[in-house]
Amino acid sequence: MGVARVLKVRGSFEGDDITAWYRSPVELGWTRNIKFDHDFHGRAALEAEVAAPRRTIVALVWNAEDVQEVYASYFDGSPQPFDYMDMPRALLVCTYASRVLAGGQDVGVATSRGYSFYYRKMISHCVIDIAHAQPGTEVTVIWGEPGKRQKEIRAVVHPYPFKRNMNRETDLAALPARPNA
Repeated sequence: MGVARVLKVRGSFEGDDITAWYRSPVELGWTRNIKFDHDFHGRAALEAEVAAPRRTIVALVWNAEDVQEVYASYFDGSPQPFDYMDMPRALLVCTYASRVLAGGQDVGVATSRGYSFYYRKMISHCVIDIAHAQPGTEVTVIWGEPGKRQKEIRAVVHPYPFKRNMNRETDLAALPARPNA
């Protein structure tokens, strides 16, 4: 049985159809790995998306005060606390997909939220409309499932990946050959 059949999805994001839950290589930032030197199914659509991308992947840094309010609701006697936000992140067979808004309009989907002890920040992935992908852009994440208590959490767009790896872009073919040891 495929993972799509058993994966439980929670959160504020509600896709209109199954395609809303899948990401293209362009949205995931894999454009540099796409080669058009051969024919394949979907090539024309992929060429059009590469030429005019609509979405891209970024990191979001969630506002600490807003996240603290979510945790406070678990202890303050609220009749309906916010949805549980595990920390750093439970790797269960469940994913949490949250709506991302800018100016009250849906502009993306945040997933893979987790707390970084190293950075002392709540961080998530986000596939977001290109118009809102500039680092420093302020957006709002909707935490909580529809029909339950929801929290608007302020967030700021950050480059992806969050931690830059200087060797990530190294052209391995350009490195000098190493003699046999």
